[in-house]
Amino acid sequence: MHAGFAEIVITPPNADCLLAGYALFPATGVHDDLYASALYLVEGDHHAVLISYDLLAMEKALIARLKAAICARFPIQPEAILFTCTHTHEGPEVRERKFRDRWYGEERPAYLDGYLALLTEKTVEVAQIAAAACRPFHLRVNRAHVDENMNRRFFLPNGNYLGVPDHKDLIPITHGHTDKELGILAFCTPGTRRPFGLFLNYAMHPLTAGQSSSLISADVPGVVRALIKESTDCLPIYTTGAAGDNHPKAPEAGFAETRRVGAVLATAAMMRAYDAHHVMEPLSMRTLTRSVPLQLRTRAEFEQIPATGMGERVIDENLCRVEAPGTTVDVEFSLLAIGPVLLIGVPGELDSELGSVLKWFSPFQYTYILYQATDSLDYIAHPNAYRWGGFEAFCGQLSPGTARPLINAILDAAEALAKE
Repeated sequence: MHAGFAEIVITPPNADCLLAGYALFPATGVHDDLYASALYLVEGDHHAVLISYDLLAMEKALIARLKAAICARFPIQPEAILFTCTHTHEGPEVRERKFRDRWYGEERPAYLDGYLALLTEKTVEVAQIAAAACRPFHLRVNRAHVDENMNRRFFLPNGNYLGVPDHKDLIPITHGHTDKELGILAFCTPGTRRPFGLFLNYAMHPLTAGQSSSLISADVPGVVRALIKESTDCLPIYTTGAAGDNHPKAPEAGFAETRRVGAVLATAAMMRAYDAHHVMEPLSMRTLTRSVPLQLRTRAEFEQIPATGMGERVIDENLCRVEAPGTTVDVEFSLLAIGPVLLIGVPGELDSELGSVLKWFSPFQYTYILYQATDSLDYIAHPNAYRWGGFEAFCGQLSPGTARPLINAILDAAEALAKE
């Protein structure tokens, strides 16, 4: 098997965009560039590519457009193309429905057509560069425990819940579920421990700067990549795991915190890549894309969620995100297996609890979630979250009961892939 890595700048020209996180503020400049990072894999006649974008999210229509552009240039099937978004809140909004359905009252911005054309062009280009860079490799795998994330939901004994980002004095005592595994795949020159490419996965919203700035930024993933490139002869591809309810410990804290957290993650990645376990050859590569019918939520389901202090307004604001309440839609997920490693592309913001369930029940030794990969259906929370309420429970398009069939379908597909 051969692998190639590449990256390309996807920063909007002249910083002309609305920032996707929070409430669509216009960007006032560029703090650091946004990138699309690619990993291209070849095993015989089987080609696959994974591209991680410094974007908040992408909808399935844009994903289909980008896949079609790649398929037109490469001997590759659509199901062997995986995308994911790092989920930076300081990048351009590219979701058409957000403007079409007036989530925040904004008209469709003039920059969108030009930027989507640029994104399509850059997607093909970064895949071409990665494909041309393909070379033999030995795979080394490791994980590091990195304590830089927190669960942003704080539960009180009386059944109420508080959002930690709005009550930051709770940060020292918040104790909800977190996934602190930094997944590390080192693609090394055969016979050495020197990686020419690193795949990284960590479950944390990249918003250490967040709303504190109106500048375009990749946030923590950008710092991680820059420090690894400064110190090594390899290109990293950073991916965000199941970070639905996992925040940095100091959100909206500015770029000094961005640099600090990025340095912690980059240091752990480089240090643990050195003592990573060598996966013995031969390796096999398998890809699979499936869909599962799931119901979009209804107003009645919204009304059953505790809305402590939020009232009817929160229902109206989130119901407008659901395209056809109560209907059943086919929801895609994607799998990429490399030897004992499984990457799972999910259609939105999977909560960390569900990400851990997939890891615990996976038939693969190493399993990592690719955030915002096949669609942008907002938050996908575990059923108990809807008993408590809160942001993750309200800001989702799927019915509360869909988490279980989605997780079951992913695990069934993983079992089938493991048997190939």
